[in-house]
Amino acid sequence: MEVHHHSHIPKKWTEYITEFIMLFAAVTLGFFAENLREHAIEKEREVKFIQIVHEDLLNDIKNLDTVSTIYQTRLKREDTLLNLLSNRDFKQTNDLYYLARLNSIRFFFHHSKNGFQQLKNAGGLRLISNIEVIKMIQAYENNVEEMDELQKLTEDLLMNYRQQMAMIFDGRVFKNMVINGQSRNIEARFSRPTGNPPLFNDSPEALNDLLNKTLYVHNNNLGIASRSKELKRAAIELDNMLIKTYHLN
Repeated sequence: MEVHHHSHIPKKWTEYITEFIMLFAAVTLGFFAENLREHAIEKEREVKFIQIVHEDLLNDIKNLDTVSTIYQTRLKREDTLLNLLSNRDFKQTNDLYYLARLNSIRFFFHHSKNGFQQLKNAGGLRLISNIEVIKMIQAYENNVEEMDELQKLTEDLLMNYRQQMAMIFDGRVFKNMVINGQSRNIEARFSRPTGNPPLFNDSPEALNDLLNKTLYVHNNNLGIASRSKELKRAAIELDNMLIKTYHLN
């Protein structure tokens, strides 16, 4: 039997080049397509993180407005209490009991940090391409930390203040002053004592110690009031930057 062999015609070198170029183009296009897909996914994640930060900032601005209003009233009460303690004229002890009790209650700013925390935990900062946005986020968080430090100091100062209150005021009077202990409105929690109940201890030393501790609390609260205004300005500035950069609603 006769066997016929198919003849092999070698390809031209131009055909090899064409095939190589087509293969290279396919691989390259696939690579770029995958990069574009990953970039689009990361961009989407970035915008989602920023949207949550934006919502956090809106909450912070609202909370800081509340803090500013409360501290304006608080500082006025503290001024009045300081004057009473300085003058040592305690014919109206009901004022002394009332102001001392109200000023022992703390009210702090609580940072909304869902978006900020997610950015950290998910390595979200690396997704942000705008270096100015990163700097402003970090600067804002530093400002929040400074506010937290002032508030921690206030907690310690108030503890010393309350301990001295226990040396001077009659606890039975304080107990009878409570009318709504669960109210978020400090003025609504306590009633002013009827009459002018005597102090448990009216020695000059004890009163002077309370005056000093009230002054320490007052000075620190002045710092919190000032810091809250600065923090609000920083929050608005950062939020405006995010709205402009990411075209947020």
